[in-house]
Amino acid sequence: MAAKIALKYTLLALAATSAAAGPTTPKASTSKAAASSSAAAPVTTPTAAYPNNYPWKNQYPPLFDKTGAWAVPPIDSTQAKEWIALVNMSAVPNAPVIKWDKNGNPIDPYPAGQNPYCDWSLDGVCTRPGDVVVCPQKGVWGLTFDDGPTPFGSQLYDWMGTQNLKATLFYIGLQVAQNPQVAQKGCAAGHQIAIHTWSHHVLTSLTNEQIIVELKWTETIIKEVCGVTPKYFRPPQGDYDDRVRSIASQLGYTAILWDLDTNDWMFGSPGNTLTPAQVDGNFTKWIGEESNDTHGHICLEHELSQQSVDSAKQNLPKLAKAYNIMPVASCIGDAHPYKESDISFPVIGTDGKLTSTNTSTSASPSNATASATDSGAGPTSNPTVSAAGAAGASSSLVVSATTTPSAGSRTYLSETLFAIAVAMAVTMAL
Repeated sequence: MAAKIALKYTLLALAATSAAAGPTTPKASTSKAAASSSAAAPVTTPTAAYPNNYPWKNQYPPLFDKTGAWAVPPIDSTQAKEWIALVNMSAVPNAPVIKWDKNGNPIDPYPAGQNPYCDWSLDGVCTRPGDVVVCPQKGVWGLTFDDGPTPFGSQLYDWMGTQNLKATLFYIGLQVAQNPQVAQKGCAAGHQIAIHTWSHHVLTSLTNEQIIVELKWTETIIKEVCGVTPKYFRPPQGDYDDRVRSIASQLGYTAILWDLDTNDWMFGSPGNTLTPAQVDGNFTKWIGEESNDTHGHICLEHELSQQSVDSAKQNLPKLAKAYNIMPVASCIGDAHPYKESDISFPVIGTDGKLTSTNTSTSASPSNATASATDSGAGPTSNPTVSAAGAAGASSSLVVSATTTPSAGSRTYLSETLFAIAVAMAVTMAL
C-alpha cells in the first residue's frame, strides 16, 4: 500500500508543479506542520504553493514540511483546537494508529481475521452499513475522479461538458490550494465536490487530531474556492476503520468508497505495467456484466495524468450505452450533498433516470470565475466553521456493499516498489 501511496504522491506533485507559473506568495501559518511518520508523502519543491494570483481570504497551514513533502496540518493552532473540540473523543473507538514496516506494508496489530475495527486495508476491504460503496439501482454508474484538482482535470471537465456528464470529484486540499481556478471550474460545471483530505495521507496512520484537521482544512478551502461545504469524503486509498468512521461521522461526513477500480492511478508512474488496453478491457468486461448485475456501481478513476484522462474519454461514451452515468449523490438519492440547502442535485427515480430540480447544481462563489486561466476570486465572506452538522449524515442516504469490492489496486508488492521510488526521489532532492 505504501508504494502505491508514494507513487500517487509523486504524480500529484508533478501535476502541482506543472500548474505553477511565476513566483508565489504563500499566505500560510508559520506553525510547524505535524507530518505523519507512518505514511509516505509526495516529494516536490515548495515553490508550487498558494498562487499569488488568487485572493486568499483565510490563513491556511503550510503545504510542505522541511523536506518538501506534503504536510499534515498542525494540530496546535487555535483553529485546529476549535475543530478538535467538536469531536467527543470518548465515543471514538480505541483502534490503534497503524504502523508501517520498512518495506512499506501496514502492520496489523491483530492476528489475521481478528481485527475488530473493520479496517478496509487490513480486513479485505471491510465495510460497515452506512459506508457508500455501490449505487443501489441496477444499471446506474456512480462516476468518480480522485486526487484533483489538477491541470489534467481541467481538460477532463471540458470534455465531460461536451458529453453532458457529471461526476463526483474528490478534491485534495493541497491540490485546491495550488490549482484554485481548476477547482472553480469543476465546481461551476455542476459536478459534486467532495473531500479527499488535505495531504492524502492514509487516515488510519494518523492520530485522531490529525484526522480532524485533514478533513476540516479541506472543507474550509473548498468552501472558500467553491462556496460549498461538502457532506461526503473519500479516505485516501480507501484506508478506513471504525476510528476514522466515528470521527468523520461526528464531523458530519459520510464516506464514499467504490466497488470497481480502473487502477488508472498507475499511468505515468515509475515501473508502471498497466496498459490502456487493459483498462479498456476492464470497461468492456463491466459493460458485458451489466445484464447480470443486481445493483449499480461506483467506479474509482483519477485525474492524475494525461493517460487517465484519455482512458476516461475512450471508455465513458461506450459505458453510457449500458449504464446511466451520474454523480454518487444522485445515485443514492441525496439531492443535497452540501450543507448549503439552496443547492440541489437531480436524484435517481424508480425508472433509473434522474429527476430534474429547479435549483442550480453549480457551486459558484460570489465573484468567482470558472476560468482555469483567470485569477478568480473567493466568496465574499470567510467560511464559517462551527459545530453545525456534527450529528452525522442520515443513514437513509447511504448504501452498504452487497458484494466485496476488488482489492486489485491495494497490492502490497506494488506499494513496496513505490516506496523505493519515493526513497530515490528523496535522495535526489537532498
